[in-house]
Amino acid sequence: MKKTYSIMYQSVVIGAIILISKVIELLVPFTMPSSVIGLVLLFVALCLKIVKLEQVEKVGDALVDNIGLFFVPAGISVINSFELLKANFVLDILLIFISTVLLLLGTGWVTQLLLKFNPKKAATKEPATPNLLANQTIKEVH
Repeated sequence: MKKTYSIMYQSVVIGAIILISKVIELLVPFTMPSSVIGLVLLFVALCLKIVKLEQVEKVGDALVDNIGLFFVPAGISVINSFELLKANFVLDILLIFISTVLLLLGTGWVTQLLLKFNPKKAATKEPATPNLLANQTIKEVH
């Protein structure tokens, strides 16, 4: 049976991870956003079972459910920088397109690489169900 944790407890756990990531951000000699450091810390803590999923699940789900709200400040910043974006519009669109393609290619490549290292997961996938209508049509023709 899973233990249930209060929303306050889960918020404190996530807040502690954010605080630790802020401290790490100040200590590392290179620039890295504390949000990225926090995601890596949470991932490692969950993988090593330092933090159980139940300890952050409800608050994490609530944050993900409302993720659109967190993009409002970024959207306002883009609108405030519209003149700068307008000056290099074609270059900006080209940059967005190229970075999106590179991201998709990189994600696909890493996925294939991971599947090569864990062939059991790839082999356990259920085969696609055949199209029954197509099979009936083939049988009728023969």
